Amino acid sequence: MKRLGCGIIALIGIAFFFFSAPAECQNWFKLADGLLLGEFTPSRKSPISDHPVTVLRIDPARYSFRLLSALEHGGKERTARGWCEEFGLLAAINASMYMVDLRSTGYMRNYQSTNNPAFNRAFGAFMVFNPKDPSMPPVRMVDSRREKEWRSILDQYDSVIQNYRMISGGRKVDWPEQDKPHSTAAIGMDNDGHVLFILGRAPYTPHDFINILLALPIRIKDAMYLEGGDEASLSVRQQGKWLEWTGIGELGIFSVQGAPKLPNVIGIVNR
Repeated sequence: MKRLGCGIIALIGIAFFFFSAPAECQNWFKLADGLLLGEFTPSRKSPISDHPVTVLRIDPARYSFRLLSALEHGGKERTARGWCEEFGLLAAINASMYMVDLRSTGYMRNYQSTNNPAFNRAFGAFMVFNPKDPSMPPVRMVDSRREKEWRSILDQYDSVIQNYRMISGGRKVDWPEQDKPHSTAAIGMDNDGHVLFILGRAPYTPHDFINILLALPIRIKDAMYLEGGDEASLSVRQQGKWLEWTGIGELGIFSVQGAPKLPNVIGIVNR
């Protein structure tokens, strides 16, 4: 399936839900218990396209998170949908930006496999999941600029990824305003502890996209950048069908044909 864009979720059943649901629920479509898909109109218009922001809201009490890497699985990159199909994921999004050797640009560890052992000083955010102690929260966002004990928190989890901070504690963090507009894949958490897979297909600067996320009715508390441009990807399984979104390069130009292949993804499975 090629670059279907956000309009695909306007299927008959979904459209019926949107028109019949209470006003406060009209942005969300229930895929399953604890799994909601939403489309939101940005508070400002992109100079390139008018795609909405797509958000998959995940209840970590019902879904487990998996970190999958090409370096752990035969050195083979796969599309987001390819990762889902091969490993039985219900959804997948980029796990990180990456280098030519397919390693993450920031620290990344998954159980006994360390994708990148080096902490990137430019990055200030971590997402941690798969706690070693089941009494710990199943997922956390960690801000190394604000939490003195961030290293000890990381040590308590088997899966860790690092990238740029976007939102911390419900507030925008410093981000240069001069970056070029591009699509954005991000991950976040809301005030109720849900995890948010976010795909902003319409190109914005990260500075503007952060303001857009804070203005959306998604109660976002923390967010971390994952990937940008036409490699930003989100794939979701819905009743045996696939919903797929991929980003747009600078100036609205696609530089890859079809869905891009990714070396690292975060996916979800039923608990």
